[in-house]
Amino acid sequence: MTAFAYTVVLPDDQRDEDVILAYFAAADQQPHDNVRTLFDAFAPAWTEATGRPAPTRWSDLLDDADLRAEAVETFRAFAASSDLVDLTSIPVLVWSTDDNPARKIQCQLFRTWHLRTYGEPVDILPDPANRQITKTIVQSLANAGPDLIESYGPAQVRQFVASGMALDVSEFAAERGFGLDRVFPVAHDSMAVDGRQYAFPCNLGYTVMFYHRDMFREAGIPEPTEPWTYDDLVANSRRIIDHYRETHNQRRFGVMGLDAWGMPLVEGTRFYNPEATASFYNTPETVRILKRFQDLMYVDQVMPTRAEAASAASSGGATMNADAESASASSLFKNKVTAIVRDGRWAYKGWAEINRDRAYLPAIERRLAALGDSANPTARTEIAALTEARDTLQREVLDPMSEEAYAALAACLSDTDRARMLDVGVMHVPSFTGVPWYEVGARVAIVNRTSAHRELGVHFLEFLASREYNEQINQTFDSICGVPAYCLDENGISGPPRPLPGLEAFDSPVFAEAMEYAEPAQMSPFIGDNIKGILVAPWIERLTNNVIGPAETARRIEDTINERMAANIS
Repeated sequence: MTAFAYTVVLPDDQRDEDVILAYFAAADQQPHDNVRTLFDAFAPAWTEATGRPAPTRWSDLLDDADLRAEAVETFRAFAASSDLVDLTSIPVLVWSTDDNPARKIQCQLFRTWHLRTYGEPVDILPDPANRQITKTIVQSLANAGPDLIESYGPAQVRQFVASGMALDVSEFAAERGFGLDRVFPVAHDSMAVDGRQYAFPCNLGYTVMFYHRDMFREAGIPEPTEPWTYDDLVANSRRIIDHYRETHNQRRFGVMGLDAWGMPLVEGTRFYNPEATASFYNTPETVRILKRFQDLMYVDQVMPTRAEAASAASSGGATMNADAESASASSLFKNKVTAIVRDGRWAYKGWAEINRDRAYLPAIERRLAALGDSANPTARTEIAALTEARDTLQREVLDPMSEEAYAALAACLSDTDRARMLDVGVMHVPSFTGVPWYEVGARVAIVNRTSAHRELGVHFLEFLASREYNEQINQTFDSICGVPAYCLDENGISGPPRPLPGLEAFDSPVFAEAMEYAEPAQMSPFIGDNIKGILVAPWIERLTNNVIGPAETARRIEDTINERMAANIS
């Protein structure tokens, strides 16, 4: 959709409501002089319209649905007769991004931040349907593209720069404090070309290893304090498998989530030549690592084959049907069929909801029933805290709760409750040498050079460097933010909410330490990632099923990719 389409689709009262709410939020946040002047004039208008004095904090009106609706309508009526604000001519930025629910929150943060920082209203609308590179470039050449373009990795930003669509923001970034020096070095190649800056990170994406702490304890395995080698992984996985077979007569797997695509990258192999014009995958090092991948399944037998994973699911080990999802690494890990899995920080919400349903809410209800209607002051305090914890969890597991509510929740969990919970730890990815390596994808925003709102687009990049945006990324467990200054505090990853019981490791410093071993995602402008995945998948499938060997896999993948890239280049 283009900006014109948004203008047609969205009615004025829907479009301006988010901006009005941003005004109320900004009014209490050391506002810009323009906002302060506006609310000085709005206060008597509020009293006249409602018969009530202006609140001490305008943002308090947003906590109640009825008050919020009244505030919006009163402000809208005030704006219609005031020369201090014009809700009919607010500029709208279109942001080509995904449909993650967090984008709605981030857009509202930007509206508020812009009022507080620049004193002028701006609206922003995400466009998840407009993310294909060629389509974006064609639209932009016709002056119909999005104002903010989302890009992923060095190859894509180079493509946008080469097309002339990316606005050079180097000088403004240096002046306003959102230059390359603000971000993790791994993001630099996704932001800049030939020393000039064109983008700023929205977040950084990568995966680490999670493990079940209770399974480690039961098998007598110390929690890792250093990265593991593959030999460490195999030895400890075998201890877990043997322990559960001998002690419980249960079938368990050591590790899942390692894949033939990712393991060579962990060892620093290169998929492309330096110019990204051809694949450089078929090397002795790649073959060695692909053999290690096969050995984990067929020699060491610590990682299940596809058939074994499906069998574990269908036999009840995962209490699910044996479809593709139930046999997935994440699903079998959640059901404690495998001890270790590779996943991202974004897994938090799903795992927290599992713990909520399995343990948190049953424990809270049990404790509230035991307390009954006690008039004891201590009991009443506990009841209030447990009620807050319950209401928060039922509303949204990502919402923070008070320290009192958190403590009451943790205290009411019995050993039986905790045994049902996911109690996870985090460690670095294994490697041959014990030195981890991460391919990190930087999701960045670029200002469209053809946009009619280039200056506002640059303001959005400045916003991406702000504390509120970066802490929101951390707080919603949307991987981690791109700005080191806002990434860590004394407890690990910065910002509330405090991870719920059993999931404390989601704030582990390991997530930030990974940046010390990080490299940008390997991409080429001559073949899209989706096409590459489609072409590579059949050979990875044959390797995984032990139909072909590592050497043939490496050769076939390189030949297949090079054939397609040569056709694209010519």
